[in-house]
Amino acid sequence: MPRAKLRRYFRHGLLPQLIVFEVVARLGSVTRAAEELHLAQPTVSTQLKKLADTVEARLFEPCGRKLQLTASGETLLESCMELFDVLTRAEQRLAAVQSAAGGGFEWSFRATTTLR
Repeated sequence: MPRAKLRRYFRHGLLPQLIVFEVVARLGSVTRAAEELHLAQPTVSTQLKKLADTVEARLFEPCGRKLQLTASGETLLESCMELFDVLTRAEQRLAAVQSAAGGGFEWSFRATTTLR
C-alpha cells in the first residue's frame, strides 16, 4: 500500500478507535462499551464514526437492541486482532530487551476479543 494511502489511518488516532471498535464488537452495545472503557457514550459513538469514515465502510448494523458487525466490520475486527497481536509481541520483545539490559520497561497492552 502506498504511504500516502496509509496516512489516512493516522489522521484521528487510529489505535484508540480500534480499541473502542473491539469492545463494541465484543459487547454488541455502545452503552456497555462506554461503561467498560469509562468513556461517555457520545465519545464511543464519535470514535466509531471516525473509524468508519477512515476505512470508508459501514462497520455495524442494528439488530434489535444490539449492534451486529457487517462483513466489513468482521474483516476489520480480524485485522484489528492481528494488530493487537503484533503490539503484544512487540511489548514482549521490548520487555525482554529491557530485562536483559537491566532496565525496567513496562508497557501493557491486552486484546480481549476472540474471533468468532
